Amino acid sequence: MSMPAIARYLPLATKIALLVCLAVLPGEAAAESVLDRAERTGVLNAGTRDHIRPFAFRQEDGSFIGFSVDIIRHIHAALEAKLGRKIELRLEEVDSQTRIDRVADGTLDFTCDIASKTWVRDRLIDYSLTIFFNGTRILTERQIGLEGLGGLEGKKIGVIANSATISVLRRGLPASELAEFPSMNAAMAALEAGEVSGISNISIVLRDLQRQAAQPGRYIILPRAGYLNAEPMACILPQDDSRWRDFVNHTLVRLLKGIEEYRGPYFETYQKWFGPNGDLHYPLNRDAINHFNQIRGWIDD
Repeated sequence: MSMPAIARYLPLATKIALLVCLAVLPGEAAAESVLDRAERTGVLNAGTRDHIRPFAFRQEDGSFIGFSVDIIRHIHAALEAKLGRKIELRLEEVDSQTRIDRVADGTLDFTCDIASKTWVRDRLIDYSLTIFFNGTRILTERQIGLEGLGGLEGKKIGVIANSATISVLRRGLPASELAEFPSMNAAMAALEAGEVSGISNISIVLRDLQRQAAQPGRYIILPRAGYLNAEPMACILPQDDSRWRDFVNHTLVRLLKGIEEYRGPYFETYQKWFGPNGDLHYPLNRDAINHFNQIRGWIDD
């Protein structure tokens, strides 16, 4: 029997209840926003990756610190200010795949680390505005690097499994063989052992790995100027939660205020980790400044 036919035999109150249910059912539109859930539970669940210094890494007591962690804490502080109450921040470790899965299934409210924006990922999650601007390059033996990128044609290059770097290299160096590793530390160990001819990630991660190598001068980063692919890094947010996404983006825009004059909350956080006295010296360049100026070009209130 069809739904209209069944409805003829139902009491009026039941018909009204049924109509309300049908109006709400197409479900995800009525899903609870992170903003409402945080206010109801007093908890904000966030994730970040370990071993990507200085973005996120653990201290001796097991707690996370780093640039990405500070961005998470900025968002947490802004949420407490908005809600006018204390909110517990629960910060958990994720990897390149679980950060997508755990936000998509609602286990985590967001993650921040070095997540590149891809259309494949965007089918499952949403992104914030940019939190860090960099680009894909390759760390290789200096002798190979003297030949430029052509010296890596047909060679084996290490990448993190399930990373966006894989697609970049397949486009930029299609003749190269890719070897997948669970972490960049494992990839770097393979490079030092001669098992791969290069490893690829965003430039700043490679710079840190080169710095920690037993013989830093043995390696070179390619291309020498520019990137294989410019990559704006973003926080990962739940799909179709516009209120939460708007709140996170508004927070980031406010953090970026003054960036064009090398001042403001974002710049202070950047200098803490990447300035002359930071964990890894990596000056904020004009390309990044210009990118940030473009994304914060909204009229503020």
